[in-house]
Amino acid sequence: MSKTVKMWLSLLLMVLAAYTLYTMINISEKIRGGDASGGADAVAEQSDAEKSFENADPIDLEKFEMTSQQAQAFPFEELEGQVWIASLFFSSCPHECKSLNTAIASLTRDPEFKDVKFVSISVDPEVDSPQTLAEYARLFDADPAKWLFLTGDLPQVGRFGRAINVPAGYKTHTRRLALIDRDGKIRGQYRYNDAAEIAQLRADLPEILAEKASDVEAEDVESKTGKQSKANSDASVPKGEDHSP
Repeated sequence: MSKTVKMWLSLLLMVLAAYTLYTMINISEKIRGGDASGGADAVAEQSDAEKSFENADPIDLEKFEMTSQQAQAFPFEELEGQVWIASLFFSSCPHECKSLNTAIASLTRDPEFKDVKFVSISVDPEVDSPQTLAEYARLFDADPAKWLFLTGDLPQVGRFGRAINVPAGYKTHTRRLALIDRDGKIRGQYRYNDAAEIAQLRADLPEILAEKASDVEAEDVESKTGKQSKANSDASVPKGEDHSP
């Protein structure tokens, strides 16, 4: 074999090695935001032990801000004091996500859910730009005041998935809808395609809607007001003279 042929073969091998490395790095970065990666219609489910949320802390809404289908920043703090349902999807998902969002669309038009906000978060933000989400939302006649489609970087999406105790990774999502109360606490998870679980969602909802936001903040304010009133009262009372010898 001539030196020229050997040289070209070496160059070819180097190019192939570089391309392979680049592909591996690109895939790794895509799945870094979640717990797993999946194919075009990947769905990850959890065991009953994994989806326990009874002792879960409220979601720290201040840590999340994404972009809506209207290309507007959406800080999750806007959900404070509201009852909302969260779900995960991606627009190019050919089967599962369309079924999921068709089911959600039905709930958004149900009078029982008139006081509930729906928040659907993409697990493929590289593709799901605000414009793509707007076009996708129109497929379900989604009212942006009622039903938000959000996109954000994968690490943030992964953190949100962990916050609501569901898998969230590159093109990987769950069939579960997460019901969140006015204090940001997860109150239930329900598979959209399970009639019994959706019936349970309907049964759980009225009580949660009837609840008021936690009185903790009000108690804190009342406590601070009481302390301030006492301090003001003490300040207004003249101090006695010092008669020490």
